[in-house]
Amino acid sequence: MVAHNADRFSAGRARPPARGLRHPIMLVALLALVLTPLAWAQRTQLKPGWNMFSAQQDVQVGQQVSSEAEQQVPMLNDARVDNYLNTLGRTLASRAPGEKFPYQYKCVNDRAINAFALPGGFVYINRGVIESADNEAQLAGVMAHETAHVALRHGTNQATKAYIAQVPLAILGGALGNKNSVAAVLTQIGAGFATNSLLLKYSRTAESQADEMGTQILYDSGYDPHAMAQFFEKI
Repeated sequence: MVAHNADRFSAGRARPPARGLRHPIMLVALLALVLTPLAWAQRTQLKPGWNMFSAQQDVQVGQQVSSEAEQQVPMLNDARVDNYLNTLGRTLASRAPGEKFPYQYKCVNDRAINAFALPGGFVYINRGVIESADNEAQLAGVMAHETAHVALRHGTNQATKAYIAQVPLAILGGALGNKNSVAAVLTQIGAGFATNSLLLKYSRTAESQADEMGTQILYDSGYDPHAMAQFFEKI
């Protein structure tokens, strides 16, 4: 079923380029309605919040936590589906602003309509998203939203805020000197992979930012930006 849908979306793409999903559906719908071609010349420029992690350390965090994730969630492990997701995802990621992370996209063998992104570009899409999407643009909308979380570095921003709450500002500078220090910080704040992982508990503001940037990415990649709202209306 998943591979069949992937083939259908790939063959039926109308315009080539020139989680549960955790945010208010009405917000996404509103964004899609107001982000018309006339609005794009003056689009909102979104920037990541303050972050004690470097961009390279985002990748280190993602590598560590994705290894944990893939032991805890049922991966589909179908090369054809993952290749399709990566082809689509990297098209979207090429339109994401900011750091050029080594994005990779994989399918989770779960019929729940959900997706999640870890720092550094590790994005996971449940098969339920693929099976529920009416077309490739709707699937791309979900993937663009998760890609935006990575580009805006929301996961390590959350980790930074949690660490600041525990550690005096005076010693923050030496906290992340090497890869072992990154692991130690994650352990201290409990930021490994779990259903309620700190790295995935985004604020309402972060979700709104991912909606807005995701819609921009979708539009820039040649898709109808309304597709994101159309998909979230289904759930």
